[in-house]
Amino acid sequence: MLKEIKNIPLASLLSRLGHEPARRCGDKLWYRSPLRLENTPSFKVETALNCWYDFGIGKGGNIIDLASELYQSTDLRHLMNCIANNYPMSSVLTVAPNVVPRHSAPSFDNIRVVPLESQAVVAYLHGRGIPPEISKAHCQQIHYCCRGKQYYAVAFANESGGYEMRNRYFKGCIAPKDISIRRIRDDPSTGCAVFEGFIDYLSALTLGLINGADAIILNSVSNVNKAIPHLRDYTAIHCFLDNDVAGKTALAQLTERLGTKVIDRSTLYSGYNDLNEYLTQNLQTI
Repeated sequence: MLKEIKNIPLASLLSRLGHEPARRCGDKLWYRSPLRLENTPSFKVETALNCWYDFGIGKGGNIIDLASELYQSTDLRHLMNCIANNYPMSSVLTVAPNVVPRHSAPSFDNIRVVPLESQAVVAYLHGRGIPPEISKAHCQQIHYCCRGKQYYAVAFANESGGYEMRNRYFKGCIAPKDISIRRIRDDPSTGCAVFEGFIDYLSALTLGLINGADAIILNSVSNVNKAIPHLRDYTAIHCFLDNDVAGKTALAQLTERLGTKVIDRSTLYSGYNDLNEYLTQNLQTI
């Protein structure tokens, strides 16, 4: 199974976890680090070698090394199980049940979701341009245990009972991974806004860009196909996707399936990778 795990493309695993490259230089992909908060991408994946390096913490390696940092563990069998659970490739799943991890506990346990109340979490979102009244109205706070240590983060629920999680040091999710839908009323309104992540959704609310409109948050561009059935009844679909290859690819997929009612709104923040970067870089002038 270890050989199968190591053959999983790092970029594919990162995509499953909700991380997409900010830019590509040949066979090198640059990300905002999944291990910490940053605005300038300094996490590199070399696709030809299938290895990574995080310049911010001075660490790198293969997919097992990355899992060790993500799940704060050195237990090889546990890490292999964590990777297999997040990357449902048939060859991995065929072998995974035969591996008995030393610890039967899931990656996250003792999960508890409460109203957003931590000043540290509210301050983290405020630092990204989201005022407390918006973050508290649209987010929750999640407490969880990972490898015997207690953590907490901002939580954003999806349609399958999972949560996107963020704090100053961590970006991840509680499975299952799915889209999030925020409806203003029971019947579809005339317009719907589409975002890659919930921080951009909160940024749009802060900027007053989608007042009165429904919203779908993909939580990963790999979830585009899950969103399409929910978008068919809208007359206008406003896409606030990232100004990178992954965002443009998602926009093209939506346009191909839904036609001219798909409207590209990324020109509003041209020159910035995403809407939140635009918000944070222009707080003094907005």
